[in-house]
Amino acid sequence: MKNIRGFTLIEALIAAAVLGLGMLGVTQLALHSLQASAASQQQVTALRLANTAVECWRSGPALCTASASWSANGQGESSSTLQGTQYTVRATVSPTAYAQLQALQVTVTWRPTSASQGSATDTSLAVGTGQIELTTRAASLPVFVPVFVPQATP
Repeated sequence: MKNIRGFTLIEALIAAAVLGLGMLGVTQLALHSLQASAASQQQVTALRLANTAVECWRSGPALCTASASWSANGQGESSSTLQGTQYTVRATVSPTAYAQLQALQVTVTWRPTSASQGSATDTSLAVGTGQIELTTRAASLPVFVPVFVPQATP
């Protein structure tokens, strides 16, 4: 009878180890899911910032003062920190082969602010750096704006 009791204790220890390994697997799966969700959120935020820059440029200097400096200087840059991640938006305006068209390239890069400071708040949930680029072309004057060229009178 004593042999049966010892055998039951070994079975209980093995069952506890198997259960622990199973819980470890579930925890790792949940952690990986949280990291993927954070990376996806960073990409969505970067894409939103890039689209905002494109729409600002398309709306013109009357509605968006930043687009005036982009067209004058050919480039612009801004930084913002959202949800613990620092985003840098760079916009470059350049001429194209067609005189009426301009090209805009918007690059958004991001990195977690905690990782840049090397603080003790770094966690395994901090997602790395990333970059998104958008390129578009638009007419320097909208189609609905008439271009008036004065004629010289003889």
